This record gives sequence, C-alpha cells and structure tokens, in this order.
Amino acid sequence: MKRYGTPWVNVRRGRRAVLRAGALGMAGLGAGWLAACGGSGDQSESRAGAAQGTAATGGQPAAAATVDTSPPKLGGTITWGMVGSGPLDPHNNPTFRAHYLAGFTNSRLLKFKSGPTPDITANYEVLPDLAASYELPSDGSQLTFKLQPNAKWHAKAPVNGRAVTSEDVKFSLERFRTAPKNTNKNAFGSSDNQIVTAIETPDPQTVVFKLGRPYAPILNLFANPTYLWIMPKETDGGYDPAKEQIGSGPYVLDQLQPDVSYTLKKNPDYFIAGKPYVNGVTIAIIPDSAQQVAQFQAGKLDWLSISAENKDSVMKSNPQTNLLTYVSGGFNFGAPQQRGSTPFKDPRVRRALALAMDRDALVALRYAGQGGRYNTSIPSSMGRWWQDPKSADAGPGGQWTKYDPKAARDLLKAAGQENLALRFIYTNNAYGDAFNQEAETYASMLKEAGFNVTIATQDYLREYIDAKGTFFGNYQGMFYGPQTPFTDPHDYLFNMSHPKSARNNAGIDDARLTSMIDDEEKTLDEAERVKKVKEIQRYQLDQMFYIPAVVGNAYTGVQPWVRNYFYSGTYGFGVESHLDIWLNKS
Repeated sequence: MKRYGTPWVNVRRGRRAVLRAGALGMAGLGAGWLAACGGSGDQSESRAGAAQGTAATGGQPAAAATVDTSPPKLGGTITWGMVGSGPLDPHNNPTFRAHYLAGFTNSRLLKFKSGPTPDITANYEVLPDLAASYELPSDGSQLTFKLQPNAKWHAKAPVNGRAVTSEDVKFSLERFRTAPKNTNKNAFGSSDNQIVTAIETPDPQTVVFKLGRPYAPILNLFANPTYLWIMPKETDGGYDPAKEQIGSGPYVLDQLQPDVSYTLKKNPDYFIAGKPYVNGVTIAIIPDSAQQVAQFQAGKLDWLSISAENKDSVMKSNPQTNLLTYVSGGFNFGAPQQRGSTPFKDPRVRRALALAMDRDALVALRYAGQGGRYNTSIPSSMGRWWQDPKSADAGPGGQWTKYDPKAARDLLKAAGQENLALRFIYTNNAYGDAFNQEAETYASMLKEAGFNVTIATQDYLREYIDAKGTFFGNYQGMFYGPQTPFTDPHDYLFNMSHPKSARNNAGIDDARLTSMIDDEEKTLDEAERVKKVKEIQRYQLDQMFYIPAVVGNAYTGVQPWVRNYFYSGTYGFGVESHLDIWLNKS
C-alpha cells in the first residue's frame, strides 16, 4: 500500500530570409511561443525554466531559477498578460483560458510539483492539493483520498465559506462526466470501459474511487488540470458557473472585465496557512504580442513569455530581467482527416505530408534555431517517454521526418493523388503572430511538395475549439494547430488516437494501434510501460496518422523584484508555481 501526503525559404538562407518570404501572407514576427491548444496556449503558456538539455533523453535544462530563501514579504499584486478573455466554467469549456483561471481559484485533488529547475516539473511528480493524502493499493483496485481538514469554499453565496466535503468531490466527477460541452468527459472511462466505476463517501473527509481495471496513469488523471476541478455541489442549481466562479483555491475571482482584465484577490481562508504571499493577481488582456513586450519593458507586467526574436532586445532594454530558458512543451501537429472517404487513409499520402515539412526551417523560424527537437506522437518534453525520431532506434518511421519534397511528390504520384487538393485549416486569432507564420510556412512547404493548397483560417472560439468544431473532428482536409500540454504520455496516445476518445482529432481507428494503447495503459511497471510507449511512437511514426512538428527553446522573462517564480508546465500553474511568489520592490 502506497501512502503519499509564402514560398518558404531553405533554412540555410537564414531566418530573416524566411520571414521576408511571405507569399502566402505571413505577417511580421510577433512575440511569444504560444504552446498548445485544444484548447491551449498563448504567450503566457510558456512559463519559466533554464538551459538546453540532451536531445537523446528529452532531458530538461539544468540551470536553476533564482531562489530567495529570505523571509517572504507579504502584499502586492502579480500582473501578467493573456491574449484574450476566457469562459469561467472549466468543466464545460476545453479552452486553456478557462483552465488557466481555474488554476488560481479552484482546486484539484492532486497537483504537480514545481521547482527552481524545469526538470522537476518535467518529472510530473504528484503532490496533494485538495487531498491531504491518498492511498493506492498495489493491485490498483481503488484510490482513497483524505481531504484537507480545513478546506473551505470561497465566501460567496450560496456556499458562503462552508467546508469542502467528500460530497462535493463526488458531485464534481458526476458533473464532469455529464457536462454537455465537456469534450473530456470520457477521461475517467466511457460507459462500456470505465476506469472509475463507483464513488464512495464514507465520511465528509474521505472519498473512495473504485477502479474498474488497473490504470497506470491513475494519479495523473486526478492531477491533470485539463480534467477534474472540484466545484461545490450547489453548482448549476445555486449559481451559474458561466457567470460566477466559486472554488477552494488560493485566489478569489473579484472582478471580470471582458477583453480588459481579470482581478483576483487573496483567499484569506486558503487551506495552506500563510499562502499565497501576495494580495492578488491581475490578468491583463493584451491581444497584441508587441504590446505585451512593451508593457513588460515598462515594468507593468511581472513576467512574460518572450519569443526568440524578442529575447535579445528585451534583455538589452531590461538587463536585470531573470531570463528563464527551457525546452518548450509545445506540440504543434497536422491532422489529416481520416473519417469517411478520404485520400488520407492512404499512409503514402500522410507520409508525403510529413516529408513536405522542413523541420529545421521551422526551428529557425520559430525558435531562432535554438534547441530544436523533432516531436513524435508525444512531445520531447516528456523526457524518458519520448522516442527521438532522429535516433538509430526510431525504426523505419524516422525516415518520414526528413525533409524531401521530391519524395513527397513521388509518393503522391504512386498513390494516384498528384496535385491533391488540400484544404489547410488553422485558427489565426488565438496563438499569436509567431504561430500564424509557422502555419503559413508549412502550408507553403506543402504546396512545393505537390499539394494544391487552399488555406482556411478560422475563429478560435466560434469555429475551431467549439465542441462541434474543427479541433474535435468536424472538418475536411487537414488542420494545423497546438495540442494541450498533457501530463502523461497516455493522454496524448489515447486522446488523439483511440476510437473511444472524444478528442480523437483526425478520427484514427487502427486496430493494432488501439490494442497497443490498451496494453500500455494497464502496464503498472513503469520500465515496461516506457518500452511500450516508445514502441507505439515507432509505429505511429511509420504510419504518420498525425504530422508532428518541432519544438525549441522557450523563454520567460521575470522582473528582478519577483522572488521564487518557478517553472510549471501545466495549465494549473496558478497553484503550482504562484503560491511561492513574493515581491520585493523596495
């Protein structure tokens, strides 16, 4: 029993040449690596870190963020920027913006450990959050949580600061599974394949989840900030969660001005005594990335994700900035539609899409050539789980990550799909200028490789990330975009490629792949599971169900008066990294 408290230009011509190439309508370069979607990523997505690790292991940088062991000063307000407003209900909205905010106001049963070096976060070690402790028997038959004894809801009607109980937890999972717009509702198992089969509440402080089968990433499931935020049982009946946010987290939503700012104040009754150290948080809505940089340079933002293009100028104008560098957790990918009658059911056509991508040029464009790595079906930031496609043990699929437009045209010809009409979709109002340029550049590469490309841009909330929108499978052609930065490889494998997943973007239904994913998820021995996850990646590389792109170094600038800003690689960074921040402006 465990107990735990534009025609693109070859990269050799240089990044500036690539940026000038704009025949497909590239705009000027903006700021910020906007990692992840579905919904995910804006400038604030890239948060803290250090220097480059080894590509072979996917290891994170080793240099530490600044740690101040002085007694923290209390008070002040943290201010950071986001490109757009978001909805309040984290169960009914898949967008990263809803989960960012929930990370400050709500709690999960578990959270992930953060620290001064990004390798700590990359390990995804779970810690108690709303749960004070948990018990998991070795046979994986059930998971028992003991709740924080002093956890209370925010002092808002109708809960008015009452104690959080096991009934609230039970209600939250039931609501999560039935929320009409929750595209993640099957995360805890579908009706015919349940992970959690029953919930028992023997007393107000104890919750027992009965498990239908051994499930290797079970702790990750309860820690993942994309999934189960705990909400009061009065939700829906006593107040409207689309208009009000009530949680047990370290901050209380005070004011919301759409397209202007969110204002949060310190929760005086938070269950961790003495935290947070600051009095509040302001999230400024700043759609223009250049304006975000200007606001940071003027000292009006306390931290900011900074693009490789802007890094040197920011450091020159603000030399006291603590620049945190790390390997981005970004996972941009192309999703060729494989539902119904489509040429993308032919692996030769999908491999042609992969061969068309000059990944080194994208590293030069997006990351100034710094820290580039090729992703597979999971990002390189997953460390020990990642199979490097350029390594000797990548298998035959590694060849499809090489840039070869002639080979792509040959494959299209062999498949009888010369000059294949390709509707290329991306959302151009969510992730900033740098992502838009990356998408347009890949579209240019596809055209050069023999595809007859038509670009279709979409509105993020209305067309792309809606539960009935493109990201969730309702499209023709292919889309290009970021994926949510999940916290376990199974999230990527199951969510994107299992036929029972509501997040199966491209409609993948491959019997061999499904069997491999089902086997991996029940393998409790981690060393064996790592081997199986890598074998899955080798198979997916060869089949190219999705077209994985690249990642590189990402940067966060932190003002010199901000103390103990640590890297958190998840949407839950409000409780994972902001609890320890304090300000020293004297």
